[in-house]
Amino acid sequence: MSKSLFKTSGSAISSFSTIVGITLVLIMVGLLLVVALLATSLSNHYRGQVVVQLMMKEGVAEEDIFQLKKRLDGETFTASTKYTSSQEAAQSMQEELGEEFVQFLGYNPLPASIDIRMNPTFNQQDGLQQVITDLESNPIVHEVVYQEDLLQQMNANLSKWSLGLVIIGALLLIIAVVLIVNTIQLAIFSQRFLIKSMQLVGATRWFIQKPFLKRGLWYGFISSVFALAIIFAVLYYFRNDFQDIIEILREQNRLLILIGGVFSIGLLMSWLATAYAVRKFVRTEAAKLH
Repeated sequence: MSKSLFKTSGSAISSFSTIVGITLVLIMVGLLLVVALLATSLSNHYRGQVVVQLMMKEGVAEEDIFQLKKRLDGETFTASTKYTSSQEAAQSMQEELGEEFVQFLGYNPLPASIDIRMNPTFNQQDGLQQVITDLESNPIVHEVVYQEDLLQQMNANLSKWSLGLVIIGALLLIIAVVLIVNTIQLAIFSQRFLIKSMQLVGATRWFIQKPFLKRGLWYGFISSVFALAIIFAVLYYFRNDFQDIIEILREQNRLLILIGGVFSIGLLMSWLATAYAVRKFVRTEAAKLH
């Protein structure tokens, strides 16, 4: 039965136009996924720049500081830590000022410190505030310093951008679904009488849908391959201009996410659109098919 469906009049042209239409839609979806992946990377980059500095109390032994650093390295909110001794802090400050302020003051006013570069997932204000409270309660910590106002502004701006991206993505996805449904529905339109004939001779709905669903999945697969090939060809052609974008996509399996996303949407939307179109013609009365 499935072979006969491929051999109907105009099926080659219909299949070609359907694949082209779905491919164009999936290119749009793929580019949207690229933008979403870049936005996520950018968000994580800025959130990962947040540093919390722990100022140690005067006279605390280095052994106790190293134990605290080791414990902080194992915390889920920590991306990395850096210990700076009192002498190292004074030397750094002296290089910046160009003067030996320690000799002038007669003592070193700078305490030892631990810089914690925070994990981006913990840079939401509520979660970070709890971490700050716990750190301030440590007996060897004199003060916890971080740019609270800057973090609040950054989170607010990132939230606005994320919301805007979600809204645009949802609208484009709806458009993509509608376009795929219409494209496949037009492809099946020429075989509406065949569907009705099969129904009249007693074929079950699943028996009628099965060959069309297989073909719909095939359309989705081929279109996904073509869409990804075009996207990667564009990235390769402009590889010098898009070098930063390509490097970001290579990190953390983002390319696999892009490939999986395009294939998932292509196959799922093609399958659902085919099922919807066939079901529509099955339910349509024979007199209304003309």
